[in-house]
Amino acid sequence: MIDHDKNMLLGYCTNVHAGIHVDAILENLRTHALKVRKLLGIPSLPVGLWFSETAAREALNEGRLQHIRQELQDMGLVPYTFNGFPQGDFHSQIVKHRVYLPTWWEPSRLDYTRDLVQLLDSLLEPGRFGSISTLPIGWGTPQPTGEQWTQAATRLVTLAEELHQRFEASGRLIVVALEPEPGCAITDTASLRRFFSEYLSESQLGSATAARVRQHVTMCHDICHAAVMCEDQETELLACQKEGIRVGKVQISSAIRVCWDALAPQARIEALDQIRQFAEDRYLHQTMILTKTDGRQLVEDLPALLSSFSERSNSVPSGEWRIHFHVPVDVAAWGHIESTHGEIDTFLEHARNHAELFGPDLHLEVETYAWGVLPEAMRTPHLYEGIAREIRWVQSKLS
Repeated sequence: MIDHDKNMLLGYCTNVHAGIHVDAILENLRTHALKVRKLLGIPSLPVGLWFSETAAREALNEGRLQHIRQELQDMGLVPYTFNGFPQGDFHSQIVKHRVYLPTWWEPSRLDYTRDLVQLLDSLLEPGRFGSISTLPIGWGTPQPTGEQWTQAATRLVTLAEELHQRFEASGRLIVVALEPEPGCAITDTASLRRFFSEYLSESQLGSATAARVRQHVTMCHDICHAAVMCEDQETELLACQKEGIRVGKVQISSAIRVCWDALAPQARIEALDQIRQFAEDRYLHQTMILTKTDGRQLVEDLPALLSSFSERSNSVPSGEWRIHFHVPVDVAAWGHIESTHGEIDTFLEHARNHAELFGPDLHLEVETYAWGVLPEAMRTPHLYEGIAREIRWVQSKLS
């Protein structure tokens, strides 16, 4: 346990399962989450739910909340957080930049998040704290205009005021958690702090409103994203604490890391062949290149980067690559490729020492959504086996 004064909830994010309708979501939970719980041998399993915009409207407009609640109880599944980042179909043939739409300066993003708030409030156990992760405003190219930043901030303030009214009326605390991601408008933790200081500060909003915003608008710390951006987690999170920004939830995730200069010439060629297996068409795989001469360079997507290294040429990369591809968190290395899962250890040690950074409960969510696009050799015969293996690994780190 990180802190004996906090409740720690460790589950997995169900955005790994395809399905944009309520019936498909419940069937996925029966097929996978229930079996994960049984494999772990526990009476109840926290689950991070993902409801598309379509599913959220179905649940609310068709009076299905009681049915969903009962199904979760019957399976021994405990909802505690929602992933509100993908609003549309997260498992369509090509997702890429579509996952960043609609943006936070568009009204439909606020409407969707309001639906998730209502859903979460209805499904949470009495007295339970809830969190909803959301996209970091929008994709970063082109950068939002000043007016768009202001519109996004205004909608987040509106949501914070509504969440505060709910808290005052019922005692239910729900937070929305902005999730920095490489290449987005909020690309890292430092740019999250800039957004707060420029658009959500006390001088902008007044002391009372700014305090309510900081109570209900928080950060979702994705460890994979921080690793790709080469962040020192302790430094960045303590800087957030100084600005009054809390961590609403944490996504336990791991990126790909290749240290080219440490490999022999033939091993570099083999490693490049391995990396080509991850250049798939569904998701965006931003890649940070680190070299002694050029420093850091973020490339938008892995396939475009690999195109400069023809299989017919003798050219091979140098320096280090960190690739935004959520690989199983318990895997340290395969072949010539490593993962960044050591950063999970680093975060957990930091969390042990700084429990004040987090909400009333510590929300930990394993988020390996890319099982379906992993190279075949890395998959398990059954998805639920891989998810259970990941959770066991994190549990061993928490013991």
